[in-house]
Amino acid sequence: MEKPRMPVKPEAPAEGVGAVDRALSILFAFEAGDAGLTLAELSRRTGLYKSTLLRLIASLERARMLVRPGAEARWRLGPALVGLGLRAQSGTTLLRELVPPVLRRLVAETGESASFYVREGEARLCLLREEGRHAARDQVPPGSLLPLYRGAAGHVLSGAADGLSVTIGERDPELAAIAAPVRGSQGLLLGALCLSGTATRLRDARYRAPLEEAVRREAAGLTALLGG
Repeated sequence: MEKPRMPVKPEAPAEGVGAVDRALSILFAFEAGDAGLTLAELSRRTGLYKSTLLRLIASLERARMLVRPGAEARWRLGPALVGLGLRAQSGTTLLRELVPPVLRRLVAETGESASFYVREGEARLCLLREEGRHAARDQVPPGSLLPLYRGAAGHVLSGAADGLSVTIGERDPELAAIAAPVRGSQGLLLGALCLSGTATRLRDARYRAPLEEAVRREAAGLTALLGG
């Protein structure tokens, strides 16, 4: 059954308090499991005319609250909402409580370094980290800023990868990584869970397969804990 929607007066001007209400109705139109919404779907869910929607969507895109990847005719919730979501959860307190045990489990199971990244503007921030057991490994201290558009975690956070991302030698020719998205309520992307190691080890598909499964499993578990 479709959930009830707040009635909207489409003929009212998209300005002032009314514009805020309409913009919020767009954001709240997204539901868990939506792989983006078309203009027609947004119009049906919000009750807004398409012309009004396009004006409001343009503002939400400028604020990075909505994104339309590539040439797709679908909009998704944008990265600016991640920061709002984290602050609503007392900053990063909840993540700092829930993520470290996951990182320790990943290191114990795989021996590779485990990290949790969040988007920071046009970069990615290593929020939490557990060093691997191999002598040869990458060195990324917590608090490090890395490129957003290179590396497995960057692909997840930028929206270039919807699910599991694997990169070998992309950010550094000697390194490789496996990352998966961690989401909160309404599918909001909160961060990327990542295993990283040398390209020599992770290039071996048989060695990499159980690592991919471990990242996928733990990311899904975190997502469930965070209401995703």
